[in-house]
Amino acid sequence: LQNKEYVCRGHDYERLEAFQQRMLSEFPQAIAMQHPKHPDDSILQCDAQYLQIYAVTPIPDSVDVLQMDRVPDRIKSFYRVNNIRKFRYDRPFHKGPKDKENEFKSLWIERTTLTLTHSLPGISRWFEVERRELVEVSPLENAIQVVENKNQELRTLISQYQHKQMHGNINLLSMCLNGVIDAAVNGGIARYQEAFFDKDYITKHPGDAEKITQLKDLMQEQVHVLGVGLAVHEKYVHPEMRPLHKKLIDQFQMMRSSLYH
Repeated sequence: LQNKEYVCRGHDYERLEAFQQRMLSEFPQAIAMQHPKHPDDSILQCDAQYLQIYAVTPIPDSVDVLQMDRVPDRIKSFYRVNNIRKFRYDRPFHKGPKDKENEFKSLWIERTTLTLTHSLPGISRWFEVERRELVEVSPLENAIQVVENKNQELRTLISQYQHKQMHGNINLLSMCLNGVIDAAVNGGIARYQEAFFDKDYITKHPGDAEKITQLKDLMQEQVHVLGVGLAVHEKYVHPEMRPLHKKLIDQFQMMRSSLYH
């Protein structure tokens, strides 16, 4: 096991902390490393035992299935976490001086992709890492991915309510809509606008024109998806939650007008 990396599928509903404790009980002499940075030679060549444990995100192979509208969400959720051979984890860092006014301008992501010898889950719940690749994701690319992922999350949740897969309780949709709209009004995509739609940024990064357009399109898409979500929310919201719904509508109007402006 020395100096090897594995991706392990934990037990159902097992928290990361519980998994860490389980591994440390198997290796009682081991010292737990508290960061996901790749260990340096002083760690790799020493006599002591070290365990480095962190969460990774599956990268599905079956992208076609996930993008088909007619495929039910339950089937999509299966393909998101099964037959997976690639996983990734992200480490945020600031390149150059951190912008105190708007940290999104200097927020880069160090993305590590791990490829396994076999797909998980298999006969075993863990397989060895065969290859690791490291890339740096620029602040603009990171913004695009964040907005795109949030749009996908919203669409999936709204679809579940529209097709009666979620019964009665609207709380999950309320929380999700509130999280996106509130963040958009008090920061969120407004911060992205300040960072990347600024004339100085556009002048200094002429090669980013296509990506800036992509981010704008994703923001407009988010406004559309939120509008659909609020219509569904109005249909199912409990009378006691009406004040929250009204607040969401008011904030949404502010968000939409600032975006169009």
